[in-house]
Amino acid sequence: MEENLRETLLGGQSFSWREEDDGSFSAVLNERVYRIRSIEDAASDPFLHSYFDLDYDYEKARAEIAAKDETLRAAVESTGLIRLLHQDHWIATISFILSQNNNIKRITGLYDRLSRRYGHEVEPGRFSFPSAEEMAGATEEELRGLGVGFRAPFILDAIGKRDILETLDVLSYEEAERRLMTIKGIGPKVASCILIFSYQRRDGFPIDVWMKKVLAEYYPDKDVSYFHPYEALSQQYLFSWIRSIS
Repeated sequence: MEENLRETLLGGQSFSWREEDDGSFSAVLNERVYRIRSIEDAASDPFLHSYFDLDYDYEKARAEIAAKDETLRAAVESTGLIRLLHQDHWIATISFILSQNNNIKRITGLYDRLSRRYGHEVEPGRFSFPSAEEMAGATEEELRGLGVGFRAPFILDAIGKRDILETLDVLSYEEAERRLMTIKGIGPKVASCILIFSYQRRDGFPIDVWMKKVLAEYYPDKDVSYFHPYEALSQQYLFSWIRSIS
């Protein structure tokens, strides 16, 4: 199965990556600019090896997901192989706070504006996403001026409660979700995204308007446990598929 790097990087898991005119992808991560054309470009770099979760058997998972039912088979076959990214806790938290009532293009724009305003230049014209410490002096007025809107106080609360993010690895999914939701503006869907795409909690299953549509039309008599043990990856396949056919 061909690897769908574009869907992995630009399909809503991360807002760090850009598709370049030559077909490559670039992102400012880990204090440098990464440029890749294929997943093979990530294999020899320790940071990217972990970021792309290269030690996990996605071929096996994909095959077992596809075997579960015809809807999942269609989703897997039309999407190609996708991965669950292992992102920085802080970057993922702010990214998914920005994602509320938003679309990928606009989230990416807000991510860039925060990087330019509070981050630091890594290469000419390329800025890191700001750390919580770099954002410590941010004000609600400044954030609203950058276009984050009602999310501004949520970001400020996350800055003040950033130590929470270092406590989640040892908790159960339910406990980690509850603790994340003590940050203003983080509900079950955003918490689930953070836990999947930063803490590698593969049992998360974020439900947005697209997934409500999928569950209502194709799984009206099922709950999320039906997708075990591949809840998060199944959700990503279904999320990609339903958007492509709608």
